Amino acid sequence: MIMITKPTIEILKNFCSINKSLVIKPGNRLSTLSINKNILVYADVEEQFDSEMSIYDLSTFLGGLSLFEKPSIDTSKNNYVTVSDAAGRSKTRFFYADPDIITQPPAKEISLPSVDVSFNIDANTLQQLQRAASVYQLPDLCLYGDGEVMNLTVTDKKNDTSNSYSVEVGNTDAEFCYCFRVENLKLLPGAYDVSISKTNVALFQGNGIKYFIALEPNT
Repeated sequence: MIMITKPTIEILKNFCSINKSLVIKPGNRLSTLSINKNILVYADVEEQFDSEMSIYDLSTFLGGLSLFEKPSIDTSKNNYVTVSDAAGRSKTRFFYADPDIITQPPAKEISLPSVDVSFNIDANTLQQLQRAASVYQLPDLCLYGDGEVMNLTVTDKKNDTSNSYSVEVGNTDAEFCYCFRVENLKLLPGAYDVSISKTNVALFQGNGIKYFIALEPNT
């Protein structure tokens, strides 16, 4: 029996916002890839999973876990997982899907091909940027370098008269613009070390979790 901790449930909820399906591999690392293959996440968890679990409807699986205060899983069967409470008095079964129909991360973990810009973002700043994007209904988060400072700005890059909200995040001697779609920044709350590659991909590295997120073309 493997007890599923609350931090792991929060990670699974986050994964559900990226891909509704998930294949859990043996070990203590979870990973998911969005259907559009523009968001890839790796997370280290406390649990040590002993067999593969192919979950087509992750939201329903999480609903099943929520039926128990301290859910534990039994993966001894090949075609389903049993979820029960700590005392084992109540339980539910959840049947696996065919893993071949689920979009999965590549077998080998990826890394950034280059690091061309890097900065740190604290939890409060990230929250404020996301809040500003929601308040103004803005689609883009852009990192601008003007040769002196770097600013993270929520804006609409296709509208020169767009409302915006900016936060200074560091110094630079270069000029650049890297943009994300706000809808792709499905990050757990927290602080992140951010590295950006000119190949249009960025790494957000937090406490035990890594998000690889594609950037938008500068058009």
